[in-house]
Amino acid sequence: MNEKIKDPQIQSLLSESPKEISELLKSAAHPSRIQILALLMKKNSGFSDLKRLTQLSKTALANHLNHLLGRGLVRKIAWGKYALTIDGRELLKAAGLVYQSSVQREEKRREAMRNRYTRSSLEGRTLNKKIISREALYQPCWLSYTGAMAGSMIALGTDCDMVDVGGYTGYAFLINVSKDVTCPSGPTALHPDTWRQIHKATENLGWTLEHYDYPRSYPEIEGKPTPKEIEIARKLFKMIKQEIDEKDKPVVLWGLVAPEYGIVNGYEGDSYLTSTFRHLISQPEDPILFYDLKAPGCLEAFFFRNRIRSDQTQLGKKTLNRAIRFSNAKISTLDNYTTGPSALNEWANILEKLPEEKQNYHGNSYVAACVQEGREISHQFLKRLAAKHPGQHSKHLLAAAECYRKGTKLMEEFTRIFPFKFQGEMKAKDRNKAAEILRKVKPLEEEATRHMKKALDTWND
Repeated sequence: MNEKIKDPQIQSLLSESPKEISELLKSAAHPSRIQILALLMKKNSGFSDLKRLTQLSKTALANHLNHLLGRGLVRKIAWGKYALTIDGRELLKAAGLVYQSSVQREEKRREAMRNRYTRSSLEGRTLNKKIISREALYQPCWLSYTGAMAGSMIALGTDCDMVDVGGYTGYAFLINVSKDVTCPSGPTALHPDTWRQIHKATENLGWTLEHYDYPRSYPEIEGKPTPKEIEIARKLFKMIKQEIDEKDKPVVLWGLVAPEYGIVNGYEGDSYLTSTFRHLISQPEDPILFYDLKAPGCLEAFFFRNRIRSDQTQLGKKTLNRAIRFSNAKISTLDNYTTGPSALNEWANILEKLPEEKQNYHGNSYVAACVQEGREISHQFLKRLAAKHPGQHSKHLLAAAECYRKGTKLMEEFTRIFPFKFQGEMKAKDRNKAAEILRKVKPLEEEATRHMKKALDTWND
């Protein structure tokens, strides 16, 4: 049953065997049978254990088990002990996957939230709610870490913008692309050591950070989080509520909406009140239940602690050195990803060689938007750095900035071919043209790095 079949084959099966398929679906069409199958999916179980966990009567449980045995979804493996068959497991998995992404499931979740709010109102109780006195606004960008950090820093009174965040952290200088297919995870799927460098460098903008990190994907298996994961999310929610109540500061949280980085400005009941990219596309910033997060890789939050000052001359040189390492891929990289100028070749090869049906339009268009934005931020930041630290090195900074300006223009052409969408056509002629653009950007990246190295070599205190 693991073999993938195409729609025409499914249509043929449905037409030829409607009665048999109907019987198969009816065999599990009872809440108690689904519960029994789910328990057996976890582990093989005896009759007494199933009776205790389902709280069914002995007769009812026996009837359901006999039905499932008769349909070949469950088998006996010993006296009074049961296990799922392959058919039982696959049927349960298929049903779970359909329900997980169904409109019905989402509507039920939203209805439960509405009912909870309505009951509270009718009973004369007001949900506990708090918003920080100076709300942070997510800044318009594709690199969500940059937009969330910039918005938070601005709310905390720091004179900065997303160009400063992208430049001082080095994040904007990075190009990271998945191998074999252009996955949308590229801009955020960085090695933990690289992320630690970015987090530490963020403090150069004026605030120390306290980093909360649960080092696993949340939820670890896509779909509904486990009770243990919900408890982890609850503890984080309590930490963030305390920050809102006692410190009156925003919190940057990974796993909001897309998944993306976003800003938590407050809470209402058991939900976060946030500022994310949604307001940029005219979508409402609905409250997000504390456990309804999507955080692949890790669940993390950033708390702003103490104001700090940095030596501006030393900061400029350290920032430039970081930009060189990030642009030239002198950093740790995750398996199955390529970083730096060579990532552009990998990307171009994917566009040229991978058949259209295996291309990922969403990933291709999203990564392109992020790379375009990174080139523009790098261009603007190096111009600022040259103006802030004049000297012999400034001309090299400006030369590097010009390379990034040209790279931005080329990536604008790329994004006109493949504007951001979740789905779209990727015809061969368009892919070949886009691949040609990437191969033009690559030498500009390499030239920019050479100019930045010259700037660092000639930078005198």
